[in-house]
Amino acid sequence: MLCPVCNGIRLLEAACSRCLGPLVDCGPERDLADPYAPYGPAAAVSSEALLGELQVEPVCIHRLYCTVCSCSSEAEVALVRQFPHP
Repeated sequence: MLCPVCNGIRLLEAACSRCLGPLVDCGPERDLADPYAPYGPAAAVSSEALLGELQVEPVCIHRLYCTVCSCSSEAEVALVRQFPHP
């Protein structure tokens, strides 16, 4: 499963809830927490295996920033299945 925003399949467009200014996508929250987090042992666990245990919809949490009022927020992006190339 992959994040369509991280992989450039679609853009994340949102408005600030405080001032309605445009929000800038700062990337997935896991990248902001630790620069090596995506490459650690936890990344080796498949999202399908985690879904079986947790029974939750797989999402990628993106950090958003408003350039107008300096407010930050987050957005959950639903992961999609990878399709093989024809």
